[in-house]
Amino acid sequence: MAFEKRGVQHIKTMAGLVDGRRTRTSSGALLELSMLEMEKQRLVLEMRRAERRCTEICGRLTEIEAKQHRLQRFVEKPSEEAQAHQVHTVAASLPIHSAPTDKLKRRRLSY
Repeated sequence: MAFEKRGVQHIKTMAGLVDGRRTRTSSGALLELSMLEMEKQRLVLEMRRAERRCTEICGRLTEIEAKQHRLQRFVEKPSEEAQAHQVHTVAASLPIHSAPTDKLKRRRLSY
C-alpha cells in the first residue's frame, strides 16, 4: 500500500496552478516575485514560531526531569532512614502513662 500524503501541504487547490505566460511579461514577473517574497516571509515566521515552541518544550522537559529527580530522591530517602526510624517508632508506640479504665466517669445520654 502506498503512503498517502495527508495534511495542509497536500490539499489540491487552484492556487497551485501558475500561468506560464504570466512570467513572460515584466509585470507578471514582478507579481510572481512579490508572491515568492510573501511566501518566504510566511515561512520565516512559521520557522520562528516552531523554534520558540521547541525552546518551550525543551524547557518543560528540563523541568520534568528535575521534578522526577527530586521525587526519586524523596522516594529513596525514607528507605535509607527506615531502619533508624523503626527504632524510634517502637519506642514511641509504647505508652508512657495510661489512665485506669475502671474509674472513668461515664455519662448516660437520654434522647
